[in-house]
Amino acid sequence: MAKENLSVIHHIRSFLFGHPPAKAHRKAAPIMCSSVGGGPLERVTKALSLMDVRSSMNEMWSPEAWRKRFKGGKALRIITRLEACAVYPIKTVFDGLKASAIDNVGDPMTAPVLVVTTNPFTLPFIATLTKPLHRCGVVALMYDMYPDALEAAGMAPNALTHLLEYLNRWTIKHLDGVVYLGDVMRASAENRYGVHPNTYVIDNGANPEEFGNTTDALPDDLRQWMDGRIIFSYVGNMGIMHDVETLEKGIAAFLDALSAKDKSRIGFIFAASGAGVERLRHAWQDRYGENIRFIGPQPDREWAELLYRTDVALATLTTRAWATSAPSKVYSAIAAGCALLAVAPIPSDLASIVCGNRDLPPAGVLVAPGDADDLVAKLNAILNGSSPLLSGTWSEQMARLADHYDVSHMAERWQACLERAVVNAPDTWASLSYHSIKRLVDLTASAAGLIALSPVLFCTALAVHCDLGAPVTFRQKRPGIDNVPFELIKFRSMKATDGPIDAKNDAERLTPFGKKIRALSLDELPTLFNVFKGDMSLVGPRPLLMQYIERYDKEQIRRQWVVPGITGWAQVNGRNSLSWDEKFKLDTWYVDHASLWLDLKILVKTLAVVLKRTGIRHADSATMPEFNAEN
Repeated sequence: MAKENLSVIHHIRSFLFGHPPAKAHRKAAPIMCSSVGGGPLERVTKALSLMDVRSSMNEMWSPEAWRKRFKGGKALRIITRLEACAVYPIKTVFDGLKASAIDNVGDPMTAPVLVVTTNPFTLPFIATLTKPLHRCGVVALMYDMYPDALEAAGMAPNALTHLLEYLNRWTIKHLDGVVYLGDVMRASAENRYGVHPNTYVIDNGANPEEFGNTTDALPDDLRQWMDGRIIFSYVGNMGIMHDVETLEKGIAAFLDALSAKDKSRIGFIFAASGAGVERLRHAWQDRYGENIRFIGPQPDREWAELLYRTDVALATLTTRAWATSAPSKVYSAIAAGCALLAVAPIPSDLASIVCGNRDLPPAGVLVAPGDADDLVAKLNAILNGSSPLLSGTWSEQMARLADHYDVSHMAERWQACLERAVVNAPDTWASLSYHSIKRLVDLTASAAGLIALSPVLFCTALAVHCDLGAPVTFRQKRPGIDNVPFELIKFRSMKATDGPIDAKNDAERLTPFGKKIRALSLDELPTLFNVFKGDMSLVGPRPLLMQYIERYDKEQIRRQWVVPGITGWAQVNGRNSLSWDEKFKLDTWYVDHASLWLDLKILVKTLAVVLKRTGIRHADSATMPEFNAEN
């Protein structure tokens, strides 16, 4: 009974508001949302664009602007974080509303999807909560999990952590897709917050082409200092998620034990920001100025050259942050050909990358958090050549990893996730308004037309009866939207036949009177009943024969994704004088560009075509020949 009620409601809704295309046919148009632009999301955006996915970035600050604000003092840093947590989510909601209501006009088969990161952590919840307002799909990319990150920083469970846990559960339940950066993060999050059916693990990835093309971005004095040294670098943020203490003790102990000759062969560069960097500066003071350089976060060109010149990239993660974070800069290091020396707990995604996972070779060597002695041992092994990290075999291994983590491969997984997300995402405001107005016009025009043309309908029916006898109408099953059959009604213009209908014999069956009503399009008038019922629209691809469905290729079948019409883009651009291939191309073009303005243009051009009586005949027959896959 419940299913029957839903079916009745669906039919009433369709009769009143029309048939939007099935959500499964829509293409996703991702809007990558992060308060700070650049980085992995920008790479994915560009990679998706190369795959003909309409993708864009939505940021509040560029990386340069973000770094500048964080250099402006403590007060400006606090203001910046408050803006990111409160102002940016509101901006994202309005940008989503614009994409749904305005940018989607004239592109009906594309649906915007907000890809919201946990930067800021409030963004996924606010974007999901306001989905009925902006009507975009929402996919969350989990960079850092809260309250997990707060707990990893030492915060004990309290009212705030319980609230954040509840909000995470609610958000994940109502999202259209979830993306985690690693398997460990996913398993931990799903155990705590629940499982979403459209969940993917997608590494951040990087673009190897970014590295090696820049050779003069870094200052000359820094490049000269780097030449001839084994370079260890740390890039990115160094905050509460990172094991700073092990680096502090281990690097100091390593350098203190080196001879002057060996010191000249080693260099450490920290192109990073955060409390961890300030702690290292304070702890080491100027004792290691010969071997350690703090250069701060770098613009893209300088950062790319630094990694290209780096031999071993450093990465850290605290024991408590084993499941809350997956450092994204390691993928850039791999793309640049750097081996990894990571301080990280075994049950972490960082450790998994370093030690080898998913049938991939290891990307470096691992040190347990707190084991400064092992860090010293690993550094010495690299210096004296007993470590495999700088060998030729290892270079081949890193090239294989760089190819695996290439952002183009990550973009393919993103596309799969987004395609699943739009199936459950709401219809956009542009789509809802277009199909509602289109249906209102169809209802009004068909009802008015049937009333106003009733004398013409009566006279034509009488004339058909005199010429061909009963019945005066021709009824035939035709495929409607998504191939759902309906009964097409037209006035008869041909003699009846006892055998199967063959288009080759149409010229013989078509009577002189039938030719006249076809030339004036009077035979189409009864299809106004189909329009009134909602089986057809005034404008759309013409409904063809049921047997053609199995003959369409994957491009031609797209003409069935919308409600068929009395007239269409093909009818005003050649009608029966076109080849089947030309017709189908025009039909699918309409599917991709349907709008109220285009429909109005087609209706106006239809009047001109009817009055001029153009395109009535095909070049080889009185009517359009039967469609076969070969013609």
